[in-house]
Amino acid sequence: MKLVRFDGGKTGLMVQLASGPHVIDVIGSLGVLSPDDPISQGILNGILKDKGSWAPLIEHWEQARIGLRRLASLANPDRPHLVICRADEVSLAPLLRNQRGIVTLDITESSEVAQDPTGREAMERQFGVPSPADTQVTSIIPFRDKIRSVGISLPLQGS
Repeated sequence: MKLVRFDGGKTGLMVQLASGPHVIDVIGSLGVLSPDDPISQGILNGILKDKGSWAPLIEHWEQARIGLRRLASLANPDRPHLVICRADEVSLAPLLRNQRGIVTLDITESSEVAQDPTGREAMERQFGVPSPADTQVTSIIPFRDKIRSVGISLPLQGS
């Protein structure tokens, strides 16, 4: 899930549609949640109204993510009460009072990332060691040379 600051500090939710990336105005689109989900509407409105900080959003992520996911699932430019526009039609910008502010926030939940209990995958990515699964043997060509062939005889066990 990716949040963006756009048009002077509004919070937007970036979604990918067949026609390309779009931005949903979260506060402007809360009306689409109201009939079925007034709790998510209230939570998002309370956290993000007045172009608020994203810190409370992260702090209350368990509750806020429900409404944000619902908005993403309803993403359709023809849907009534959903304020959505193409990403190239908005200007991504930090809050006017803080020109060094965060413009985008990419959120990946732990349930979306497969966990490797051994940590092997993380070490392989960090140190660039290919895993055995990534190593391919295309073919093995047996080599036979009558002049250089060597025979080895090993005694049988127990004899």
